[in-house]
Amino acid sequence: MKFHIRKYKEDYRETFEMLNTSLYVDDLFAGSSESVNKAFNLSKNMIEILKDANMNLRKFKTNSKELRKLWNENSIGDVGESGEHSLKVLGIIWNLNNDTFKLDAQPLLELIKNLKNLKRCVLNTAAKIFDPIGFISPFVLIIKCLMQEIWEYGLGWELE
Repeated sequence: MKFHIRKYKEDYRETFEMLNTSLYVDDLFAGSSESVNKAFNLSKNMIEILKDANMNLRKFKTNSKELRKLWNENSIGDVGESGEHSLKVLGIIWNLNNDTFKLDAQPLLELIKNLKNLKRCVLNTAAKIFDPIGFISPFVLIIKCLMQEIWEYGLGWELE
């Protein structure tokens, strides 16, 4: 994917930058706060660039009613229902109406509750955290520091 989009670096500089920095496997998570028209043009360029590699960029979500209307008027992909309130993006729940993010930590808390205080369990918990955007990196950092302290004390994998 990165190899393909590099071909467009000169002709579509902004679109290239967005694709290069905001593409996570098959999800693109990006924003354009400058203007609705600019966001619309970026989305059209992305479709063309990816179409050239036989990839179909087809689902679009936004908190902007104007942009959603432009996408609908120009038959750009599946923009979903206008009454749609929230969706999951890279493991995080995005509320489209008030443009906020929420992380459902309940599954992780349930996992932690049932684990023993073992070095192996701390590492297991750290490995279960999916945070490609870095929203909960302060929490992840605490777990990594805890793991480092456990390692420095020389505790075994099964020692509580």
